[in-house]
Amino acid sequence: MMKRPGFNQIIIIVFYLTLCIFLVGFNLSKPRVLVIHSYDPGYSWVEDVNKGINEVLGQKPLSLKYFYLDVRRHPDTGYMTNAGIAARNLVNKWKPGVIIAVDDEAQMLVGKYFVNHPSINIVFAGVEGILEEYGYDSAVNVTGIFEKIQLDALRDTMVQILPEGHRRIAHISDASQTALFSGGEINSYTWKPLELKDSTRCRTFDDWKKAVLQAQDNADILLLTDYHSIRRSPTDKSIVPPREIIQWTEQNSRLPGISYREAYVEDGGMMAVCASPLEQGRVAAEMALEIVEKGVKPLDIFFRENRLYIMHIRESGIKSHDVVMPEMFEAFARATGHYY
Repeated sequence: MMKRPGFNQIIIIVFYLTLCIFLVGFNLSKPRVLVIHSYDPGYSWVEDVNKGINEVLGQKPLSLKYFYLDVRRHPDTGYMTNAGIAARNLVNKWKPGVIIAVDDEAQMLVGKYFVNHPSINIVFAGVEGILEEYGYDSAVNVTGIFEKIQLDALRDTMVQILPEGHRRIAHISDASQTALFSGGEINSYTWKPLELKDSTRCRTFDDWKKAVLQAQDNADILLLTDYHSIRRSPTDKSIVPPREIIQWTEQNSRLPGISYREAYVEDGGMMAVCASPLEQGRVAAEMALEIVEKGVKPLDIFFRENRLYIMHIRESGIKSHDVVMPEMFEAFARATGHYY
């Protein structure tokens, strides 16, 4: 025969039930921030954006959730459509007060569907495209920080490492939407005293190889930007691993390479001058905090442009291409832990 619980046991049970109800109610009442990344969690850019976000929001009393669209590794239309649907379903189910949408694909697949939503606010980060593309230009519930290519810093860096009379640039990228936006900036920029000779967008690995080989006689440096959606061939739609692309380039090009993507150096390239992902994460998180903690409307938070940049340098690339690197550049890369 089971013993009935004593008075003390009943008190303990009631206490724990009350505590559970309180904790559930507390968690449900906490502001919700949903971070939607365009890319995968293993991408160094994403990791550093998250570091910036966590520095600001990590210890705050709010619910923080992450979703990764992963379109860098799966750029086909069918996958992107399904990823966008999954993310939007999560938004509708979880009902965050703020979406931090990182990079252009997150705006295209998710953010634009919640423009002027009465209870969901949007903070964008890493946006290289045009706000009109997403309906953000006239939205009352949107603010954020742009990711402008540090073109002045990129130009000045190349001037420092290239001798006079040998300052011709060949720009090569994939054919992604991001590359379309960045290519427009690169092509319209005034590069003097450098000269932009070519700007080529590649769909397949053969296209990329052809562009690299043609540049050998027409340029003095390769500006390699986006290369994460290169197909194996017109018939093989699989994506060539980024590291394979850069390793082939290093083995088959006598020209030094530079990028504004930090992953380029991680994949084996020589040098990159990049917008700071930490700045992107911190600023976006600070904006989200103003909205959820202080009740500031996104319309009253000015759009921001990135100000900071970082350098990534690979020593083996410098040596193999006989580049004389200013000591200041090496010191900068070493000080930030980006000298390889």
